[in-house]
Amino acid sequence: MNLVELTDAEFVKFRDLIYRASGILIGENKRVLVSNRVRRRLRATGIAGYSQYFDFLRSPAGTSEMQPFLDVVTTNETYFFRDASHYQWLGDEYLSGAIQEASARRRPRSLRLWSAACSTGEEPYSMALKLTARRRELAGWRLEILGTDLSASVLATARSGVYDDRALHRVGPDDRRTYFDESPPGRWTLKPEIRSMVTFRSHNLLFPLGGEPFDCIFLKNVLIYFDAASKRKVVDVILAALARGGNLVIGPTEGIQGMLGSLEKVKPWLYRKGG
Repeated sequence: MNLVELTDAEFVKFRDLIYRASGILIGENKRVLVSNRVRRRLRATGIAGYSQYFDFLRSPAGTSEMQPFLDVVTTNETYFFRDASHYQWLGDEYLSGAIQEASARRRPRSLRLWSAACSTGEEPYSMALKLTARRRELAGWRLEILGTDLSASVLATARSGVYDDRALHRVGPDDRRTYFDESPPGRWTLKPEIRSMVTFRSHNLLFPLGGEPFDCIFLKNVLIYFDAASKRKVVDVILAALARGGNLVIGPTEGIQGMLGSLEKVKPWLYRKGG
C-alpha cells in the first residue's frame, strides 16, 4: 500500500469525525500525523484507501472500528512523576493536611483520586507510589485511585503495568528496586500491590462520569487540542465530579484557567472547590 497524504477533503472529513467523537480539534498542521496514523488502520483492516476507510467507519459494519481508529489518532505520551511539583504537593502538603484533618475528625479516613486522562497509567501509578510512601499513616484508610482514558489500547498497557526506562527516568533507583521488577533489562513491571491500588476504565471526558465525588482530580496534558466549547463541557464534567473542598490539578497546556471561576486558585496549577 503506497498512499500519499490525505487530500484536503479527506482531511476535513476525518478531522470533523474526530471532533464529533472525542471533542479533540485537529489542526491543519497535523495532516501528516493523521495521514500516517490512519494508514496504520488501512493496513490492519485491508481497506485500500482513505475515503473507503472513512465510509467504512460511518457504516453499521464499521461500528467496532471506531475505537481502534480513535486509539491510533490520539497522542499518548507520558512518564512517571511528570510535572514533579504536582507530585511533591500531593505526597507532602496534600496528604499531610488530609491526615491531620482525619486525626481531628474533620474528614473521613478515605481518599478518592481521579486521573482524568491517564493514558498508559504513569499518572495514577505515580499517585499510588506517593500514597504508598505514607502507607503507615494511611493504614486503615479507604484509598481509591481511578484512571480513565478514551483509548482502549493505552488502558490495556496501563493495566499491564509494564514500562521502559524512558517512562521511569524520574523514578529513583531505590523506588525502582522496591516497587518494580526488572525483566528483561530495561523493562520494568510494577509489583502487584501497586497495580492493585488503581482501577482503570474507559471514559469520554465530554460525558458525566457518575459515582461518588473525588477528593482530588488530575486533568493534565489532554485539552490542548480541544476547542473552547469542548473544554467547557469537560470542565463541567470535572467540576461535577469534584467533592466539596476537593482539589483540581491542571496541566500547563489545558487553557481552562478562565473557566474555573467557581474554584479558589491556590497555585497556577492548583484549584480548590469551596465547602
